[in-house]
Amino acid sequence: MDSKIYDVIIVGAGPGGSSLAAKLAEAGLHVLILEKQSFPRYKVCGGGITKRALLKMPTAITPIIRDQITSFVTVEGNHDIQEFKHKTPFIYMVMRDELDQLLAKHAVDCGVELKEDSFVKKVVECGGGVEVFTRDEKYSGRYLVGADGVNSIVAKQVGLMSERRKALALEYEFRCDQATNAKYKNKFIIDYTSVPDGYIWIFPKNGILSAGIGSYSLSRKLMSKYLLSFLDHQEMSGDLLSAKGSFLSAGGTRQPIMTQRTALIGDAAGLVDSFAGEGIYYALWSAELLSDHLIKSIRDRYSEAFLTYQRDVDLTIMPELSTLDQFGRKFYKNPKLMQKIVSRFPKLLSLVFDVLEGKRDYSKLYKKFNIVKSYGHFLNLKSSIFT
Repeated sequence: MDSKIYDVIIVGAGPGGSSLAAKLAEAGLHVLILEKQSFPRYKVCGGGITKRALLKMPTAITPIIRDQITSFVTVEGNHDIQEFKHKTPFIYMVMRDELDQLLAKHAVDCGVELKEDSFVKKVVECGGGVEVFTRDEKYSGRYLVGADGVNSIVAKQVGLMSERRKALALEYEFRCDQATNAKYKNKFIIDYTSVPDGYIWIFPKNGILSAGIGSYSLSRKLMSKYLLSFLDHQEMSGDLLSAKGSFLSAGGTRQPIMTQRTALIGDAAGLVDSFAGEGIYYALWSAELLSDHLIKSIRDRYSEAFLTYQRDVDLTIMPELSTLDQFGRKFYKNPKLMQKIVSRFPKLLSLVFDVLEGKRDYSKLYKKFNIVKSYGHFLNLKSSIFT
């Protein structure tokens, strides 16, 4: 049994958990991360880091960036519909095992204690603290953070996120030849029209291609069928490195994400864009918010600060996720119409680029153009709106 009492115990060493841990350690707090696997470890993920997520990283990730996306290609079956090019990169491609290991190392360099191969079995809140039980050890802390993803054991143990909405994702990764690598370099391919309630994508990673599918309604067997058909249309080939499925949280609906001593961040808290499936940005954002509250509670001795974390998430992150959820539900009812609209008004996508770069806010953008309320509004847009 570990006799130390940690200020904060974090379960999960993904981007959110490691980022939070680093910020807390830099503020002088005694932090422990419990990671159920050992590094490097694989995770199903497209590996796209938006520019606004890049700006929230606790340390530079330049050494592990494998490609920089400047082009967005929409396809329908075996037909390219339109290519949208941007002057500067708006997505940076990484392998998640490399990203997570880099961020975990940064946390350790900041003074965080990291224990790998530590699968959490039980969590108990007791008086002024928490007790966390792994297969081999018991750890005590003042506060606990669940950063352990969609199947969060922390959330289950403390009775949070019982109404979690999920989407199923399947990803294949291929090692490709030089010609194929050149074909997909600096661009990502996406098909919104061939999959019920979801989409298919291809991301380049400098010699490796990630091809995946996500859907709210298809079974894994059907998803595999759709994905293989799409890859045939793309005439994509290469050495298969992995084929794995996983669930993603679908955010947009407010739920309690904390108790008196425990808080959830990122995917564990359901803070994921239900339209596009982006989760890393919201993991980093929620970690940033929670770090401020924990520092005020522990270092600055303002005990009530921790309890206002939920309020801040509701006021800052949830409006954007709610808007994206409403938009996504309508989008997937008629994705072909949306593609036609974007083709007619490509400047709309330029505004989305601004969001991905951190220059605009999704909520304000979608409210301004009434996208959630009616697609028909697009048909009457005039160029003066885009100034």
